[in-house]
This record gives sequence, structure tokens and C-alpha cells, in this order.
Amino acid sequence: MVLLRRIAREHKVRKDDVNVSLSTHLFAFHELDEAILSLFPRHGFSLAEIWAMPPHFPSGDPPAADAVAERMAKQGIRVASVHAPLYPDVRTYKKDRWYSLSSVDEAHRLASVEATARASDWLARNGGGTVVLHTSFPAGQWYPHRWGAFLSSMNELLDSAPRDVRFAVENTPVDSGEMSIIRDIVDRYPADRVGVCLDIGHAHIRENALSAIRAAVPRLIHVHASDNRGEKDEHLVPGKGAIRWDRVTAALRETGFDGPFTVELRDYTRGEHPTYKNFDQILSECRASLDRMFRGTP
Repeated sequence: MVLLRRIAREHKVRKDDVNVSLSTHLFAFHELDEAILSLFPRHGFSLAEIWAMPPHFPSGDPPAADAVAERMAKQGIRVASVHAPLYPDVRTYKKDRWYSLSSVDEAHRLASVEATARASDWLARNGGGTVVLHTSFPAGQWYPHRWGAFLSSMNELLDSAPRDVRFAVENTPVDSGEMSIIRDIVDRYPADRVGVCLDIGHAHIRENALSAIRAAVPRLIHVHASDNRGEKDEHLVPGKGAIRWDRVTAALRETGFDGPFTVELRDYTRGEHPTYKNFDQILSECRASLDRMFRGTP
């Protein structure tokens, strides 16, 4: 712990008025090596959310996964949260069957619980924090069987997870991910173990960001932040889409929310006509936007 405090002092990071975190979703196709992790302190991020899927995170190899935590600590990065695996490997997700905690195929559901439990155990070994969960894949036929399957998965995860790990159920732009359903699930469990992860981008597509904030309180414990134009989940830098971030941040302040406020961006350096040249360009733009949102800089 003394070593971690010393490392944190050596990396001068900006202080926002909420605990801003950066999701490794941005680096999903890259190993979390020194070159990638050095981007965090360079752009003022001292907190991270791990997108817990290969190739960049070796979720099935505990020693290799613990080595990622060691590399992050050396960069002064604290892991605040983990996004539970959605599929076995980012590179083959269109071919593989996605993980689903609400699967009515019992073998598939149990495999999904096991993958999530591995991520929870890793987080517990490395300081504890929040594990973010999705309700359902595929999106349809939620009641009654998928709903019941998800509750079974939640019960099993809570029975096995250490006490320093809590779960945040995320709203998604599908029927089973609407905030009313998320609250129905979350309210069944103790507040110190389960809360709401409010994805602002998802709310902007499916319902309304401000009404979703109001609906999430008082069980709101985690926020995902990215922008879009209201039609699909684009994971843009905040300010590059149609979301009114001044209203969003004002509403969050009114609730007393203090983070983690996790920026979850997409890698737009890839493809035939990339929008950005490199990650530094994306993160410089993101940091400037966050500074405007939380510190009133022009």
C-alpha cells in the first residue's frame, strides 16, 4: 500500500470533481502493455475499468491477469471496476456465442457465471471494486424465463464473490435493459452489494438521459459515459454527439454522485478511413472535453 501511494504521488494527474475513470474498451484489440498503460497518466487518468476479455486482458490466465494489475500499479493506475466478459474473445465475437447471465440454456448460463466470477475474483485480489453486468443477450423474450435466469445468476455471483466486490447492473438499449427493469432487479438486493450502472449513451438511444438519471437514484453507483447521435451506440468522445453533457453533469451533481464516471470510448484509429491517427489524439480530445465538463475550462 505504501508503494502504491508513492507511485501515485510520482504521477501528477489532474483532479476532477468526480472520480473520472477510463475504460480499456478503447484498447480492446491491444495488449495492456507499458505503451498502452502509459497513456493513462499522460492524459490525466488515474482510475481504470478493465474490459475483461481477450486479447488485451487474459481473463482465463490468473497469473497473466495479475501481471496486468502490477503493470497498472507501476503507472499509478488504480483499477476501480471491471466490465464482466460479454464474449470469450473480442476478435471472434461475431462467431462465438456471447456470454449471457440470462441464458435459458443452463450450461451456457453457468459458463457465463463462471466467466464473470473469474473477473470478480481478479478484482478482489487487486483491491476490490465494482463489476459491471449486462442483463441479457439476445435481447428478446425477457419475461419470465430470461428474467428468472438472470436472478439465479445474480444470486450465485453474490454467494461466491468476496465482500469487497459489488455488482452494478447496466442499462442497455434493448427491452431487458431499460431503467425500470434494471431498478426492479437491483432493488431486490442489498445496496452495499448491488447498484445501478447508468450508461448515458445507452439511455440517450433508448429513453432519456436525464430521466434515466432520476430513475437510477438512489441506487446509482457507477456511470458509463460516451456520446452518440441517438440512433446507435457509437462510443464517441463526449461532446462529439448529441448528448447535452452540461445537463447530464448538472443532474449528476444534484444527486451527489461522485463517481466512478467511466469514459467508454471506441477505437476509431482502426479501419480503412480512421477518424483519429492514434490514441493520443483521441485521449487529448477526451481530456479537453472532460475539463470543460467538470472544471469549466473553455
